[in-house]
Amino acid sequence: MNEPDNSLADWLAGADGALGLVFSDIVGSTNLLYSARTLDYVSMLRAHKQRAEALAQENGGRLIGETGDELLTAFAQAAQAYAFAKALFGDPGHTQLRVRVGVHYGRVRAEGESLAGRNVHLGARVMQHGVESELWLSDAAKAALENEAPSLAGRIAWIAHDECELKGVPGRHRLWRAA
Repeated sequence: MNEPDNSLADWLAGADGALGLVFSDIVGSTNLLYSARTLDYVSMLRAHKQRAEALAQENGGRLIGETGDELLTAFAQAAQAYAFAKALFGDPGHTQLRVRVGVHYGRVRAEGESLAGRNVHLGARVMQHGVESELWLSDAAKAALENEAPSLAGRIAWIAHDECELKGVPGRHRLWRAA
């Protein structure tokens, strides 16, 4: 992971604490690992992370963390987060990979080089709502995208899913799948 010149706290201060958070996960990674040779899988995973890093830089974001095949990337604007998410969804870096992607927008705190807060957990749950290779947005992310880039948001075919339960997050939530 390439380290940006300024600290995460400094970068976050420029975004006034609110960020577009993108969580991504390789669909069927365990099956892929067992069906491919380990070296092949590691090569696919490396290509995926390199693609995500390049897209994050192109869209003004930062790759915050990675756990196995799951990535967390942050952006100052929801439009940047969506552009990254759509591009990574369309091309995850290797032809054998498919990803599930979730986008959320909200206030977070920098804790060292990580992010903390309810919105981080909510963003992860938005991504986890996807079963297969799907691109999901929280209601907050869709609203922020509509505010920042109304013409872009107007061109997206949205499919609303009301009353979604997100593990560990109180209440029911409206999520949007970008078709």
